[in-house]
Amino acid sequence: MEWKKDKVISSLYRRERQSKSVWAVRARVKGGGTVTVTLGNADLISSVEARQLAKRELAKMSQGINPNAERKHAKKVSKARGFTLAQAVEQYSELAHWKPKTRQDALSTLQRRFGDWYKRPLADISRDDCLTRFQEIKKEVLLKKTRIDKRRVTESLAVTIPNNEVGLGEAQRAFRYLSAVFNSFSSDDAAGEKLLPKGNPVLVLKDKKVRRALKPKEIFLNAEQRDSLYFDLRVCSHPEYKGPIQEEDADLAWLLMHTGLRLEEALQMKWVNIDFKQKTFTAIDTKNHTNHTLPMTSATEHLFKRRFAERANLKYGLKSLYVFPSPLSDKQPMSASRTFNRLSEAIGFKFTAHDLRRTVATVADECGYDLDAIGKILNHKKKGVTARYIQNTHQRLKAILEDVQNNLFSEPDFIDDDHSIFD
Repeated sequence: MEWKKDKVISSLYRRERQSKSVWAVRARVKGGGTVTVTLGNADLISSVEARQLAKRELAKMSQGINPNAERKHAKKVSKARGFTLAQAVEQYSELAHWKPKTRQDALSTLQRRFGDWYKRPLADISRDDCLTRFQEIKKEVLLKKTRIDKRRVTESLAVTIPNNEVGLGEAQRAFRYLSAVFNSFSSDDAAGEKLLPKGNPVLVLKDKKVRRALKPKEIFLNAEQRDSLYFDLRVCSHPEYKGPIQEEDADLAWLLMHTGLRLEEALQMKWVNIDFKQKTFTAIDTKNHTNHTLPMTSATEHLFKRRFAERANLKYGLKSLYVFPSPLSDKQPMSASRTFNRLSEAIGFKFTAHDLRRTVATVADECGYDLDAIGKILNHKKKGVTARYIQNTHQRLKAILEDVQNNLFSEPDFIDDDHSIFD
């Protein structure tokens, strides 16, 4: 191996190797020893370019920087920053305190909206990428809705008018999950440097003011709609009924509209959470991470007792611990994935489980109860120190629920089995 010193820069050499020739700088690092720094292939780099590169490396060495150590560190950082979005989602999903339904929604949304980014390093996803994808999601949702609306018009079906810009809700939900993933790693290091040197790129949506507040839904069932639903819920168990509603649908809707429970709270309820002696039932580990106990009224007590007696019928899941068991597995609750589509088809207008929750709140308000009382029924999170000292009493909650029950329908909302409405 031959070393040929450059005629202009004494620390620059052309090293002749068996395979190829390279340019190299050999000099002492200030405060350290002598090092050799390879600049590149001499057949591809001219002597003029080599001298420019040599000056750059020598300047570093004069400042006490070892270029070889610097390169090694940069390589480690690059490797660490190869941490992909897929890896980040996987790790974050293991740490996040998600409820099963939220986990399913988050992972499916992230895969659907950012699946093509999964192999990309987390640090390579830019603010421009996020801004562009936000707009793309809105356009995609708008195109899908336009196709559906055209089909519904040809079938003489009603077309829904959204409360917000079409696609805005989907785009915001997708980026809310993505932002949570980025935030989880924003303080992490990559070989001693920030894994995300430019921070969370999703913040561009806030900076550009494209992530606007959504108008809240205000849908609830008015008195006429409640009466219509009441009739369909009561007739579906009749042998001659040929409509779309299943008995499980009817029971679930009946419970929700008499209690204001969230859908997931009702579906996850087990028989161990039903106390027939005290006449109470409890939703476990609710949205605000508390247990929520409510008293039974005549309508809910009758529902629970009938369903408990029907556990002997195999279609309700003989061994199931759930009040609303899955028809496919006695170890899982029902999914209710089609329940409100069937109910909406029967009643003639579209509504959701949360619309029933809003209906309970509306009826309670019409009965004269204040927001604090309604919030206790709905298990809204208590605010302030004083609120934590105020305890809910069984009698007070029962009075509210009984008033809701008595004012839900224009006809009596509780009919004994001996008095069928078909009589």
